[in-house]
Amino acid sequence: MPGLFEVSRGVPVGLAIEEILLIAECSLEGEWEGQVRFLPLR
Repeated sequence: MPGLFEVSRGVPVGLAIEEILLIAECSLEGEWEGQVRFLPLR
């Protein structure tokens, strides 16, 4: 499984997009493999 990020319905779309972009820019290939994470990460 490559990894999964779940976003609560209460999180504004813009914030979710910012979080996903930040994760993509700062992560190494395969870093999130096999993990389930909830956004926002802060």
